[in-house]
Amino acid sequence: MPYCGFCGTKQPSEKRAQAMGLAVYGATNGKQSTRDLDDISAFLTKHHGKSVRLWNYFVSHCELEMRLRHSGGPDESKEPWLNTVINCTSTEQIRLPTFEWDSALTIEAFEGKYSPVYVLSDLSAEVRIECGGIRLYFDIEPGM
Repeated sequence: MPYCGFCGTKQPSEKRAQAMGLAVYGATNGKQSTRDLDDISAFLTKHHGKSVRLWNYFVSHCELEMRLRHSGGPDESKEPWLNTVINCTSTEQIRLPTFEWDSALTIEAFEGKYSPVYVLSDLSAEVRIECGGIRLYFDIEPGM
């Protein structure tokens, strides 16, 4: 049985998690990713207008995942849609629509009392997310 990398608690097996309808840990394992603020900002700016939505929120770890759909599909190359996972850790504030929206996300970093604070925002969709860490995982298939 796998263990959580953050707190060490036991997690259900992949088969049991799927049967219970839970997200399966590891969809981002081994995928190209970045934590570089300049890379994240450039990527988000490049994909303004693409579809983004809430994907998961893990209460025990204050971890938010959103999916930005950016390539493939019937209107483009007829290849499967690919997503980029926007992973926000130590999430302090979340304000976002409950529906999919066209991205105009931006990111800023501020020095908090004890550590950096990252703010993802999209004024047109009234989105504001404050978190202690952010990472992008690239080319994740939608079913994951």
